[in-house]
Amino acid sequence: MMGLPGGCLMIVLKANKKRKAMTISREELKERLAQLPRLQLASLPTPLEELKRLSAHLAGPQIWVKRDDLTGLAFGGNKIREFEYQIAQAVEQGYDVLVHSAAAQSNQSRQTAAVAAKLGLSAVVVGRDDAHAQTQGNLLLTHLFGAEVDLPAPEEQAQAVAAKMAALTAAGHRPFHTSSDARIFRSVAYVDGALELLAQCEEQGVAPAAIYLCSGAHTHVGLVVAFKALGVDMRVVGISPSPRDDREAAEGHLALARECAAVLGLDLSLKVEDFESYAAFVGPDYGVVTPEGREALHLLAQQEGLLLDPSYTSKAMAGLLAHVRAGWWRSEQSLIFLHTGGTPALFAYAKDLGY
Repeated sequence: MMGLPGGCLMIVLKANKKRKAMTISREELKERLAQLPRLQLASLPTPLEELKRLSAHLAGPQIWVKRDDLTGLAFGGNKIREFEYQIAQAVEQGYDVLVHSAAAQSNQSRQTAAVAAKLGLSAVVVGRDDAHAQTQGNLLLTHLFGAEVDLPAPEEQAQAVAAKMAALTAAGHRPFHTSSDARIFRSVAYVDGALELLAQCEEQGVAPAAIYLCSGAHTHVGLVVAFKALGVDMRVVGISPSPRDDREAAEGHLALARECAAVLGLDLSLKVEDFESYAAFVGPDYGVVTPEGREALHLLAQQEGLLLDPSYTSKAMAGLLAHVRAGWWRSEQSLIFLHTGGTPALFAYAKDLGY
């Protein structure tokens, strides 16, 4: 795993640890972000749109969607925003191969391959021969972007990734794994994303009580760090796409948040309770369509013409819908749903969705 490159750390505050952490202005936070290397990959800002028909259908709070599925490159998604900061580290340090390994229909594999193509780098994807390994959706796009693709059996994937990284290094290449190398800069990217969102909320007169998102780690962490740094009172409600213990997930997010804050020289009082994440909507496993996710996917498509994906955003929306129906939120409140993308996977899930 890469460490933080020299020159990228901001000034770390060294005052008495007992003093209370202070908030900073948006302008100061922007200045700190501006000192970091950054690529221009995404079409920003992404829209903030009101979901009027969905809100009326639920007879609950006003629901808005932040369209990070529209970041532009390679059918968009949150990773394109994150890669502006993360892969900037690879470019700065002369890495020449972008590597990723996950499920056959991985959104991040697709986006890794696309960014490599745009930057003139090589891409290697070590997926796995799972239930959705047909050449469709994200896997088709990964091939189209020119990546070298290998799909070993799931139990052989970890060994195959290690072997490929070693072989690339032995051949004189410098491979950069987009899941692990300089990973904290993916959280940093959503500190910037939070600034963009807050400006849009002010422009449109939206005062959200909470923002919902599918929470793996980095997008969630970046939002919390930004809101803490700015003194913004907004709940960030994460819905996990994978089975995990909610408390352990929060502890992991806390560790990442402290690392992210250190990169930006932020003196924050962070605690595990700041990270709200629920694994109750995962279903049997990652990537398995649930009845609640299927209902959310159909509801958004038919009420708003808005497409969700089967593994991430449909489950996050299922969580939001369940909380609204359970009375978590009043009708006069507003909620934002952060759409993190992933829709190309739909084309590999027709049977799972009942078609």
